[in-house]
Amino acid sequence: MNRHFTDARYYFRRGFEHLYAGIDEETAPFRRDLMERMGREAEPEEEEEITLETRRERVEYGARRAATRSREAAGKVRRRVRRTSQ
Repeated sequence: MNRHFTDARYYFRRGFEHLYAGIDEETAPFRRDLMERMGREAEPEEEEEITLETRRERVEYGARRAATRSREAAGKVRRRVRRTSQ
């Protein structure tokens, strides 16, 4: 049962993120016009410059995360096998 709640929470969060991104994208022109009329500059969109070192760090992080998740999955399988063999 807990797995179902976990899945539901994941999909709810993901749906909310998509909803937020969609609203943000749709209202961007209106916000820009409003900022111009108020005499303020629109916030510049920052483009992140990704260096080779940053990419390397991200790959290493992903590899560590994958290794950790695979060890956790293997542990769960071992526990299940022990429970069923008893």
